[in-house]
Amino acid sequence: MGIAYKKSPSLFIYLFLSSTLLGVVVGLLSAFVIKKLYFGRHSTDREIAVMILMAYLSYILAELLYLSGILTVFFCGIVMSHYTWHNVTESSKVTTRHTFATLSFIAETFIFLYVGMDALDKDKWNMTNVSVSTSLGLCATLLAVVLLGRAAFIILLSAISNLASRGVGTKK
Repeated sequence: MGIAYKKSPSLFIYLFLSSTLLGVVVGLLSAFVIKKLYFGRHSTDREIAVMILMAYLSYILAELLYLSGILTVFFCGIVMSHYTWHNVTESSKVTTRHTFATLSFIAETFIFLYVGMDALDKDKWNMTNVSVSTSLGLCATLLAVVLLGRAAFIILLSAISNLASRGVGTKK
């Protein structure tokens, strides 16, 4: 048991750094392919396909190497937004924005549908020993804490924003 705790930080650091490095390398490779290899130039379809497939390549490589696929795709996306994005044509930029907005909407809808359907699964509710009043109390407590935290941050950030928006030398 003690050995697992000692290995956990080093394993976390290894996974974080190697996944980040893989994402950055694939993102830079994507920028190089789009900029230097002209097989996709003047073809919106090919440029978008290369961008999507390079992001997917980072995920596949991470899974093959037992790394974090999500972290790899995250850093690959950051690098691609800084380097690859400026090497594609304007029509590819517009089409890519619409494509990823559509894919994002579909994925978000699927997740909400799945969570909603999973929450209504009677078998999962029957397996728990928690009473209905305990579940409702926990939900009410969590909702109150979230709303309280949100209100606290809104008040704090609004005050900071108001102080920052006042110009130097203006009196209010």
